[in-house]
Amino acid sequence: MGKLTAEQKVRQYNRGQKAASEGRSRSSSEPWAYPFESDQHYEERRAAFDQGYGIIDAMPLSIRRSPP
Repeated sequence: MGKLTAEQKVRQYNRGQKAASEGRSRSSSEPWAYPFESDQHYEERRAAFDQGYGIIDAMPLSIRRSPP
């Protein structure tokens, strides 16, 4: 699996918006990794979901830090 298509991004974004509007928790609603799905593909799906859910920067602090 390569990069997400625009349609897949919109689908995940809409899932995030729907979950947030229904008051469902993010942890129970966010997408799970598919078998044999690349890390990059999963992270793109999760990022699109988080944007729809209303989370601006979902990247963990430990990853955002640049090495000294």
